Amino acid sequence: MERPIIRRKVLRFLFWALLLYTALSTTVVWAIQFGFIAVPPRAAVVAGPAKNTSSAAPSLSEVAFSEQFAREYLLWTHGKEESRAERLKLFWKPNLDVQGGLDFSKAGWDSYARNVDVWSIKDRPDQSGIKDVTIYAETILTNVNNPKEEKRVDRYLVVPIKKAGDSYIVVDIPHFIAPPVATVQDQSGDEPDQDQGEMVNDSTRRQVETFMKSFWKVYTTGEPNEIAYFRKDGQPASGLTGIMGFVDLKNLAVYRKDDTYHAECDVTLQDLASGAQLNYHYDFDLVQVGDRWYVSRMGQGEV
Repeated sequence: MERPIIRRKVLRFLFWALLLYTALSTTVVWAIQFGFIAVPPRAAVVAGPAKNTSSAAPSLSEVAFSEQFAREYLLWTHGKEESRAERLKLFWKPNLDVQGGLDFSKAGWDSYARNVDVWSIKDRPDQSGIKDVTIYAETILTNVNNPKEEKRVDRYLVVPIKKAGDSYIVVDIPHFIAPPVATVQDQSGDEPDQDQGEMVNDSTRRQVETFMKSFWKVYTTGEPNEIAYFRKDGQPASGLTGIMGFVDLKNLAVYRKDDTYHAECDVTLQDLASGAQLNYHYDFDLVQVGDRWYVSRMGQGEV
């Protein structure tokens, strides 16, 4: 008799507990519905495309392609120029120099890259899709006449690349630059004006040629304060001192538009570490103040 009584009490307790829970739940729901009980707002979920947070971050494929190219570009052996050209042809856009501007006829050192790292990747502001990849490379040079003699040379190389299908191509001749310095302003300046203006007369062209040769001699041998003497803004800038030597300047063309002169030229430089010569195409914006000439913008490459 005792067990049925206990069972009935338990069932009665559970029944009233369930009834009380239901009543309380309903009361709370209605109180929230009518605003009598405040609840913290939940974060809104907005439908739509995800925000692109990787646009400024380099992709792994850009880094891998650039580092692979730099290793091949900085690898040369005297007398094996053809095999080097064969290795590099997979990277170039059509009609680029197969040696990437390098001439090994007077080079006294062979080269290979021991360590290669991407320093920075910058989109060009002209919406061309070209990215300038700055690469740091620790290279080892070996004396052609004495293979046991080696030396280490640290280089910074700018490689212009562009997306091509599932990979990339190098769209212009790479060029060496001075090590990046935080306190030095970017020398590249604004983009050149596509409307170059009218060709100057022979007298002005000769003046510009004399100025340009003086500029290149100082740019490859002078201190930042000496280079500042040639710049319109008067700011010290790192040149190629200790990195490249000036050999020759050719194919100079000078145009004038208003008070600005636009000059294009081919410049031959010599890599001081290896003796190899490099042929680059440069363009400048110049201004004349009295009988003095100044560089207001300097750019490298034909693209």
